[in-house]
Amino acid sequence: MLGRFFWRRWTSYVGVLGILSAALSGCGGSGGAIGLPNPNPNPGGGNPTPSPGDPDFTTRAACTANPRRGNVPRWTVLVYINAANNLQPDSLTNIAQMASIGSDANVNIVVQWKQANCADCGIPSYDATRRYLIRQHSAADVTQIRAGNTAVLDSDRLSDAANTVNNTVDMGDWRVLKDFVSWGTQNYPADHLMVIVWNHGSGWRPTTRAARPPVTRAVSQDNQTGNEIQTAELPQALAGTAQPIDVLAFDASLMQMAEVAYEVRNSARVMIGSEESPPGAGYPYDVWLTALKNSGANPCDLSNSVLNAFVAAYPSNANITQSLIDLSKMDNVATQLNSFGAALRGRVSTDATAIENARDNVQRYDYPENKDLYHYADLIRTTTTDTNLQTAAVNLQNALRSTNGAIMRNRRGQFQQTNSNGLAIYIPRPGAYLQSYNELALTNVTVWDEFLREQVR
Repeated sequence: MLGRFFWRRWTSYVGVLGILSAALSGCGGSGGAIGLPNPNPNPGGGNPTPSPGDPDFTTRAACTANPRRGNVPRWTVLVYINAANNLQPDSLTNIAQMASIGSDANVNIVVQWKQANCADCGIPSYDATRRYLIRQHSAADVTQIRAGNTAVLDSDRLSDAANTVNNTVDMGDWRVLKDFVSWGTQNYPADHLMVIVWNHGSGWRPTTRAARPPVTRAVSQDNQTGNEIQTAELPQALAGTAQPIDVLAFDASLMQMAEVAYEVRNSARVMIGSEESPPGAGYPYDVWLTALKNSGANPCDLSNSVLNAFVAAYPSNANITQSLIDLSKMDNVATQLNSFGAALRGRVSTDATAIENARDNVQRYDYPENKDLYHYADLIRTTTTDTNLQTAAVNLQNALRSTNGAIMRNRRGQFQQTNSNGLAIYIPRPGAYLQSYNELALTNVTVWDEFLREQVR
């Protein structure tokens, strides 16, 4: 199922620009091996090989259950639903799924949900931004919600968000997300906290602000105000909560990128999202909320339920990805990416053909400059003859996927996404580099951006 109007969770405007720019520009500490440390991935000479991926993560610090606090639910799930855009019909689907399960003594399901009268915003059931504690509803109510009758949710209504500008709440403003998360954690404490940002996404790139001064990538596009939350604003939006965020989820397109994960590395314990553009209906909330109530022992258990439910919900759609990232490992990913970028810079002319072929043949996504990082490193590793570059590539691969790697779980469609490994990265063609990329935190600690600008063909 691809949503009532078959929308996908990305903004076509920037996607078209990305495709055109790609077509018009230019030519064509070490991670450990499973079971024991691997400080030298190439002890016997020849091309080194990375450690196997998708390891058992049960002993990870990121997966440890928080202590029981007593007299509070095990989980609070805060869902920031910005449906002031063409995903409005899908917001009804997802709210209906939540209402079929509902909050109970173990789980709070709290949403901030905006619908609006604006271009490309569907037919809203109200023109406002509302907050709800979603309780379990009858099958008849769920059918009504799907059809657009949200009056059946009036008993779940909470006090509306007060931070308005020009009489509307701008859910494309990071301060509004911050207010919701701060309010939610103060009023609905629990042993664990999950925050979901529900909207369009496009990796690190801008969407509605394309005609404005260059800015970094955004999420939560509000078509009523023309604003969106920039990637660099996410740490501010997620800071100052009454309790730490255990799971940060992006129910949006293309957000599972190294640039985004590094930006929010100190904002949550784990992050889930998609390298690709999922169907507009997004996560099947009824399925994974049921699993959460039945188990949900820790952040990784919950996240794995979301991954499995998401992939199972779209069995005929091969264009599906979803992964689970241990954000505490992103500093090491950045360290190894820096070494990999430096090694590539040293071979930018000598290995120009290998670099071009890797860029052209790597797994890519709806924005074609978004490419799977692990697969790209593997293509470089297996085509270069330079041992330093081979070692740098395998060290990066191990930082991504090994016993101690950042990518703990990766799920994907069976055919189109064969080489999706869980984290994408920006790799444009020569001459297509966007200067706004320089504003990202990842570019301040690596030479990856310098390498991208130095590609010769």
